[in-house]
Amino acid sequence: MKSNGTSQEEEFQDSVDMANVEFLQDEIDSASNMSSDNDKEEPLPPKSSIRQFRDKVGAIVNNDIVQKVIVFLIAVNSVLMGIGTFDFVTEDPQLDTAFNFTDKVFLIIFTIELVMQIIYHGFGLFQDGWLVFDFVIVTLSWVFNSMQGIRAFRIFRALRLVTRFKTMRNLVTALLSVVPRMLAIAALLMLIFYIFAVMFTDLFINVTEEDYPEEECALFFTSLDGTLFTLFQIMTLEWAFIARSCMNVYSWAWLPFVCFVMITSFIVFNLIIAVICDAVAVLHEPGEDVDGDKELKADLQKRVRELSLHAKLLMENQERIQDALEALAKSVQYVPQCQDNSTNSEAGSSLTQSGF
Repeated sequence: MKSNGTSQEEEFQDSVDMANVEFLQDEIDSASNMSSDNDKEEPLPPKSSIRQFRDKVGAIVNNDIVQKVIVFLIAVNSVLMGIGTFDFVTEDPQLDTAFNFTDKVFLIIFTIELVMQIIYHGFGLFQDGWLVFDFVIVTLSWVFNSMQGIRAFRIFRALRLVTRFKTMRNLVTALLSVVPRMLAIAALLMLIFYIFAVMFTDLFINVTEEDYPEEECALFFTSLDGTLFTLFQIMTLEWAFIARSCMNVYSWAWLPFVCFVMITSFIVFNLIIAVICDAVAVLHEPGEDVDGDKELKADLQKRVRELSLHAKLLMENQERIQDALEALAKSVQYVPQCQDNSTNSEAGSSLTQSGF
Protein backbone atom coordinates (compact mmCIF):
# COMPACT_ATOMS: atom_id res chain seq x y z
CA MET A 1 0.00 0.00 0.00
CA LYS A 2 2.77 2.38 0.85
CA SER A 3 4.66 1.70 -2.39
CA ASN A 4 1.48 2.20 -4.41
CA GLY A 5 0.78 5.51 -2.63
CA THR A 6 4.35 6.68 -3.22
CA SER A 7 4.22 5.85 -6.91
CA GLN A 8 0.92 7.73 -7.27
CA GLU A 9 2.42 10.77 -5.55
CA GLU A 10 5.46 10.68 -7.83
CA GLU A 11 3.24 10.40 -10.89
CA PHE A 12 1.11 13.33 -9.65
CA GLN A 13 4.20 15.48 -8.98
CA ASP A 14 5.67 14.65 -12.38
CA SER A 15 2.42 15.57 -14.12
CA VAL A 16 2.23 18.87 -12.22
CA ASP A 17 5.86 19.69 -13.04
CA MET A 18 5.36 18.87 -16.72
CA ALA A 19 2.22 21.03 -16.87
CA ASN A 20 4.01 23.98 -15.26
CA VAL A 21 7.04 23.61 -17.50
CA GLU A 22 4.82 23.49 -20.59
CA PHE A 23 2.88 26.55 -19.39
CA LEU A 24 6.07 28.51 -18.75
CA GLN A 25 7.53 27.46 -22.11
CA ASP A 26 4.35 28.55 -23.91
CA GLU A 27 4.46 31.95 -22.19
CA ILE A 28 8.13 32.47 -23.10
CA ASP A 29 7.56 31.37 -26.70
CA SER A 30 4.57 33.69 -27.10
CA ALA A 31 6.54 36.62 -25.65
CA SER A 32 9.52 35.98 -27.92
CA ASN A 33 7.26 35.58 -30.96
CA MET A 34 5.54 38.86 -30.17
CA SER A 35 8.90 40.62 -29.85
CA SER A 36 10.15 39.16 -33.14
CA ASP A 37 6.93 40.08 -34.94
CA ASN A 38 7.21 43.64 -33.69
CA ASP A 39 10.83 43.76 -34.85
CA LYS A 40 9.72 42.84 -38.35
CA GLU A 41 6.88 45.36 -38.39
CA GLU A 42 7.19 49.14 -38.56
CA PRO A 43 7.58 50.32 -34.96
CA LEU A 44 6.21 53.79 -35.60
CA PRO A 45 2.47 54.40 -35.49
CA PRO A 46 0.71 54.88 -38.82
CA LYS A 47 0.83 58.40 -40.18
CA SER A 48 -2.28 60.42 -40.82
CA SER A 49 -3.31 61.30 -44.35
CA ILE A 50 -2.34 64.95 -43.77
CA ARG A 51 1.12 63.94 -42.56
CA GLN A 52 1.55 61.65 -45.54
CA PHE A 53 0.54 64.48 -47.89
CA ARG A 54 3.01 66.87 -46.24
CA ASP A 55 5.78 64.28 -46.48
CA LYS A 56 5.08 63.80 -50.17
CA VAL A 57 5.20 67.56 -50.74
CA GLY A 58 8.47 67.77 -48.81
CA ALA A 59 9.96 64.90 -50.81
CA ILE A 60 9.10 66.74 -54.04
CA VAL A 61 10.28 70.23 -53.11
CA ASN A 62 13.47 69.02 -51.39
CA ASN A 63 14.42 66.66 -54.17
CA ASP A 64 17.96 67.30 -55.45
CA ILE A 65 16.78 67.76 -59.05
CA VAL A 66 14.07 70.23 -58.03
CA GLN A 67 16.53 72.23 -55.94
CA LYS A 68 19.03 72.34 -58.80
CA VAL A 69 16.28 73.60 -61.12
CA ILE A 70 15.40 76.32 -58.57
CA VAL A 71 19.06 77.39 -58.40
CA PHE A 72 19.19 77.55 -62.21
CA LEU A 73 16.00 79.65 -62.33
CA ILE A 74 17.35 82.06 -59.70
CA ALA A 75 20.54 82.53 -61.72
CA VAL A 76 18.62 83.04 -65.00
CA ASN A 77 16.24 85.48 -63.32
CA SER A 78 19.17 87.50 -61.96
CA VAL A 79 20.83 87.64 -65.37
CA LEU A 80 17.58 88.75 -67.05
CA MET A 81 17.08 91.52 -64.49
CA GLY A 82 20.57 92.77 -65.36
CA ILE A 83 19.88 92.62 -69.09
CA GLY A 84 16.61 94.48 -68.50
CA THR A 85 18.56 97.61 -67.54
CA PHE A 86 20.06 98.07 -71.03
CA ASP A 87 18.70 100.69 -73.40
CA PHE A 88 17.55 98.23 -76.06
CA VAL A 89 15.14 96.82 -73.47
CA THR A 90 14.00 99.97 -71.69
CA GLU A 91 13.44 101.85 -74.97
CA ASP A 92 11.36 99.05 -76.51
CA PRO A 93 7.93 98.88 -74.77
CA GLN A 94 7.12 95.39 -76.05
CA LEU A 95 10.46 93.95 -75.02
CA ASP A 96 10.25 95.68 -71.64
CA THR A 97 6.76 94.22 -71.11
CA ALA A 98 8.06 90.76 -72.04
CA PHE A 99 10.89 91.07 -69.52
CA ASN A 100 8.45 92.17 -66.79
CA PHE A 101 6.12 89.27 -67.59
CA THR A 102 9.04 86.81 -67.44
CA ASP A 103 10.11 88.25 -64.11
CA LYS A 104 6.61 87.72 -62.71
CA VAL A 105 6.60 84.11 -63.95
CA PHE A 106 9.85 83.51 -62.10
CA LEU A 107 8.39 85.10 -58.98
CA ILE A 108 5.31 82.84 -59.18
CA ILE A 109 7.55 79.77 -59.45
CA PHE A 110 9.56 80.87 -56.41
CA THR A 111 6.32 81.51 -54.51
CA ILE A 112 5.02 78.01 -55.30
CA GLU A 113 8.29 76.55 -54.01
CA LEU A 114 7.98 78.60 -50.82
CA VAL A 115 4.35 77.51 -50.30
CA MET A 116 5.40 73.87 -50.65
CA GLN A 117 8.09 74.43 -48.02
CA ILE A 118 5.47 75.96 -45.71
CA ILE A 119 3.16 72.97 -46.26
CA TYR A 120 5.97 70.56 -45.41
CA HIS A 121 7.52 72.38 -42.44
CA GLY A 122 4.48 74.22 -41.09
CA PHE A 123 5.44 76.67 -38.37
CA GLY A 124 8.75 74.85 -38.13
CA LEU A 125 9.80 76.81 -41.22
CA PHE A 126 10.38 79.86 -39.01
CA GLN A 127 12.89 77.88 -36.94
CA ASP A 128 15.22 77.56 -39.95
CA GLY A 129 17.04 80.84 -40.58
CA TRP A 130 17.69 80.10 -44.26
CA LEU A 131 14.04 79.28 -44.98
CA VAL A 132 13.03 82.47 -43.17
CA PHE A 133 15.48 84.35 -45.38
CA ASP A 134 13.82 82.86 -48.49
CA PHE A 135 10.40 83.77 -47.09
CA VAL A 136 11.44 87.39 -46.53
CA ILE A 137 13.03 87.70 -49.99
CA VAL A 138 9.99 86.29 -51.83
CA THR A 139 7.58 88.41 -49.77
CA LEU A 140 9.56 91.59 -50.40
CA SER A 141 9.75 90.71 -54.10
CA TRP A 142 5.96 90.86 -54.31
CA VAL A 143 5.98 94.16 -52.41
CA PHE A 144 8.68 95.64 -54.68
CA ASN A 145 6.88 94.33 -57.77
CA SER A 146 3.76 96.31 -56.91
CA MET A 147 5.64 99.51 -56.06
CA GLN A 148 7.14 101.11 -59.14
CA GLY A 149 9.51 103.37 -57.22
CA ILE A 150 11.45 100.55 -55.55
CA ARG A 151 11.27 97.82 -58.18
CA ALA A 152 15.05 98.03 -58.49
CA PHE A 153 15.31 96.18 -55.18
CA ARG A 154 13.99 93.03 -56.87
CA ILE A 155 17.60 92.14 -57.59
CA PHE A 156 17.91 91.15 -53.92
CA ARG A 157 16.19 87.98 -55.06
CA ALA A 158 19.62 86.86 -56.28
CA LEU A 159 20.67 86.58 -52.63
CA ARG A 160 18.66 83.36 -52.50
CA LEU A 161 21.65 81.74 -54.19
CA VAL A 162 23.42 82.04 -50.84
CA THR A 163 20.92 79.65 -49.26
CA ARG A 164 21.45 77.05 -52.01
CA PHE A 165 25.20 76.52 -51.63
CA LYS A 166 26.63 75.01 -48.48
CA THR A 167 29.94 76.89 -48.76
CA MET A 168 28.17 80.26 -48.91
CA ARG A 169 25.88 79.31 -46.03
CA ASN A 170 28.82 78.33 -43.86
CA LEU A 171 30.64 81.55 -44.73
CA VAL A 172 27.65 83.72 -43.83
CA THR A 173 27.13 81.74 -40.62
CA ALA A 174 30.76 82.27 -39.67
CA LEU A 175 30.51 86.00 -40.33
CA LEU A 176 27.33 86.30 -38.29
CA SER A 177 29.05 84.53 -35.40
CA VAL A 178 31.52 87.45 -35.05
CA VAL A 179 28.88 90.19 -35.15
CA PRO A 180 29.32 91.03 -31.43
CA ARG A 181 33.03 91.65 -31.92
CA MET A 182 32.34 93.62 -35.11
CA LEU A 183 29.89 95.80 -33.20
CA ALA A 184 32.55 96.50 -30.58
CA ILE A 185 35.00 97.54 -33.30
CA ALA A 186 32.29 99.68 -34.94
CA ALA A 187 31.64 101.44 -31.62
CA LEU A 188 35.36 102.13 -31.27
CA LEU A 189 35.48 103.47 -34.81
CA MET A 190 32.51 105.78 -34.19
CA LEU A 191 34.21 107.15 -31.09
CA ILE A 192 37.40 107.83 -33.06
CA PHE A 193 35.36 109.50 -35.82
CA TYR A 194 33.62 111.81 -33.36
CA ILE A 195 36.85 112.82 -31.64
CA PHE A 196 38.61 113.64 -34.90
CA ALA A 197 35.52 115.33 -36.36
CA VAL A 198 35.40 117.77 -33.49
CA MET A 199 39.15 118.33 -33.68
CA PHE A 200 39.26 118.87 -37.49
CA THR A 201 36.28 121.23 -37.34
CA ASP A 202 37.95 123.34 -34.65
CA LEU A 203 41.29 123.34 -36.51
CA PHE A 204 40.06 124.30 -39.99
CA ILE A 205 36.75 126.11 -39.43
CA ASN A 206 38.54 129.45 -39.90
CA VAL A 207 39.60 128.44 -43.41
CA THR A 208 36.75 130.08 -45.34
CA GLU A 209 36.07 130.61 -49.03
CA GLU A 210 36.27 134.37 -48.59
CA ASP A 211 39.80 134.22 -47.19
CA TYR A 212 41.06 131.30 -49.27
CA PRO A 213 38.93 131.08 -52.42
CA GLU A 214 41.39 128.86 -54.23
CA GLU A 215 41.81 126.28 -51.47
CA GLU A 216 39.49 123.25 -51.33
CA CYS A 217 40.22 122.92 -47.62
CA ALA A 218 37.59 125.62 -47.03
CA LEU A 219 34.85 123.29 -48.37
CA PHE A 220 35.42 120.17 -46.25
CA PHE A 221 35.37 121.28 -42.61
CA THR A 222 32.64 123.92 -42.38
CA SER A 223 30.36 121.91 -40.02
CA LEU A 224 30.47 118.79 -37.86
CA ASP A 225 28.36 116.67 -40.21
CA GLY A 226 30.40 117.81 -43.21
CA THR A 227 33.61 116.97 -41.34
CA LEU A 228 32.29 113.47 -40.55
CA PHE A 229 31.66 112.81 -44.24
CA THR A 230 35.11 114.18 -45.10
CA LEU A 231 36.71 111.87 -42.54
CA PHE A 232 34.92 108.89 -44.10
CA GLN A 233 36.42 109.89 -47.43
CA ILE A 234 39.86 110.21 -45.80
CA MET A 235 39.45 106.74 -44.26
CA THR A 236 39.13 105.30 -47.79
CA LEU A 237 42.64 106.75 -48.42
CA GLU A 238 41.42 109.53 -50.73
CA TRP A 239 43.02 112.19 -48.55
CA ALA A 240 46.14 113.47 -50.30
CA PHE A 241 44.57 116.42 -52.17
CA ILE A 242 42.59 117.47 -49.05
CA ALA A 243 45.70 117.38 -46.87
CA ARG A 244 47.81 119.32 -49.41
CA SER A 245 45.10 121.98 -49.71
CA CYS A 246 45.07 122.44 -45.93
CA MET A 247 48.89 122.41 -45.82
CA ASN A 248 48.87 125.42 -48.14
CA VAL A 249 47.16 127.26 -45.30
CA TYR A 250 48.80 125.59 -42.28
CA SER A 251 52.11 123.86 -42.77
CA TRP A 252 51.50 121.55 -39.80
CA ALA A 253 48.15 120.31 -41.22
CA TRP A 254 49.68 117.01 -42.31
CA LEU A 255 49.97 115.80 -38.70
CA PRO A 256 46.26 115.30 -37.84
CA PHE A 257 45.66 113.75 -41.28
CA VAL A 258 48.44 111.20 -40.82
CA CYS A 259 47.28 110.36 -37.28
CA PHE A 260 43.71 109.76 -38.44
CA VAL A 261 44.77 107.61 -41.41
CA MET A 262 47.13 105.56 -39.25
CA ILE A 263 44.49 104.88 -36.59
CA THR A 264 41.50 104.16 -38.85
CA SER A 265 42.91 102.67 -42.04
CA PHE A 266 45.81 100.69 -40.60
CA ILE A 267 44.81 99.74 -37.05
CA VAL A 268 41.00 99.54 -36.96
CA PHE A 269 40.71 97.97 -40.42
CA ASN A 270 43.33 95.39 -39.52
CA LEU A 271 41.29 94.53 -36.44
CA ILE A 272 38.25 93.97 -38.66
CA ILE A 273 40.26 91.79 -41.04
CA ALA A 274 41.64 89.78 -38.10
CA VAL A 275 38.15 89.13 -36.76
CA ILE A 276 36.87 88.06 -40.19
CA CYS A 277 39.87 85.77 -40.72
CA ASP A 278 39.23 84.20 -37.33
CA ALA A 279 35.61 83.55 -38.33
CA VAL A 280 36.58 82.03 -41.68
CA ALA A 281 39.17 79.80 -39.98
CA VAL A 282 36.32 78.16 -38.08
CA LEU A 283 35.05 76.77 -41.40
CA HIS A 284 38.15 74.60 -41.71
CA GLU A 285 37.84 73.07 -38.26
CA PRO A 286 36.53 69.48 -38.10
CA GLY A 287 33.03 68.77 -36.87
CA GLU A 288 31.40 71.88 -38.29
CA ASP A 289 28.99 70.06 -40.62
CA VAL A 290 25.68 71.73 -39.75
CA ASP A 291 23.59 69.80 -42.28
CA GLY A 292 25.15 66.52 -41.17
CA ASP A 293 24.32 67.36 -37.55
CA LYS A 294 20.68 67.96 -38.46
CA GLU A 295 20.44 64.63 -40.29
CA LEU A 296 22.13 62.85 -37.40
CA LYS A 297 19.77 64.48 -34.92
CA ALA A 298 16.71 63.41 -36.94
CA ASP A 299 18.03 59.84 -37.22
CA LEU A 300 18.74 59.69 -33.49
CA GLN A 301 15.25 60.95 -32.67
CA LYS A 302 13.76 58.22 -34.87
CA ARG A 303 15.89 55.58 -33.18
CA VAL A 304 14.87 56.84 -29.74
CA ARG A 305 11.19 56.48 -30.66
CA GLU A 306 11.77 52.95 -31.94
CA LEU A 307 13.72 51.97 -28.82
CA SER A 308 11.00 53.35 -26.57
CA LEU A 309 8.42 51.18 -28.33
CA HIS A 310 10.66 48.12 -28.05
CA ALA A 311 11.23 48.85 -24.36
CA LYS A 312 7.48 49.03 -23.80
CA LEU A 313 6.98 45.66 -25.50
CA LEU A 314 9.79 44.12 -23.48
CA MET A 315 8.20 45.41 -20.26
CA GLU A 316 4.90 43.80 -21.22
CA ASN A 317 6.64 40.51 -22.03
CA GLN A 318 8.53 40.69 -18.76
CA GLU A 319 5.25 41.10 -16.86
CA ARG A 320 3.80 38.06 -18.60
CA ILE A 321 6.88 35.99 -17.80
CA GLN A 322 6.72 37.19 -14.18
CA ASP A 323 3.10 36.07 -13.95
CA ALA A 324 4.08 32.67 -15.35
CA LEU A 325 6.89 32.34 -12.82
CA GLU A 326 4.53 33.22 -9.98
CA ALA A 327 2.06 30.59 -11.17
CA LEU A 328 4.86 28.02 -11.32
CA ALA A 329 5.97 28.93 -7.80
CA LYS A 330 2.44 28.46 -6.49
CA SER A 331 2.17 25.05 -8.16
CA VAL A 332 5.50 24.00 -6.71
CA GLN A 333 4.26 24.97 -3.23
CA TYR A 334 1.12 22.90 -3.83
CA VAL A 335 3.09 19.64 -4.36
CA PRO A 336 4.57 19.39 -0.81
CA GLN A 337 1.13 20.04 0.65
CA CYS A 338 -0.22 17.11 -1.35
CA GLN A 339 2.66 14.95 -0.13
CA ASP A 340 1.95 15.89 3.53
CA ASN A 341 -1.75 15.13 3.13
CA SER A 342 -1.04 11.73 1.57
CA THR A 343 1.48 10.90 4.34
CA ASN A 344 -1.05 11.77 7.04
CA SER A 345 -3.72 9.65 5.37
CA GLU A 346 -1.34 6.67 5.16
CA ALA A 347 -0.42 7.07 8.83
CA GLY A 348 -4.09 7.15 9.82
CA SER A 349 -4.90 4.05 7.79
CA SER A 350 -1.98 2.13 9.28
CA LEU A 351 -3.09 3.01 12.79
CA THR A 352 -6.59 1.88 12.00
CA GLN A 353 -5.37 -1.42 10.68
CA SER A 354 -3.22 -2.03 13.78
CA GLY A 355 -6.28 -1.61 16.04
CA PHE A 356 -5.55 1.71 17.72
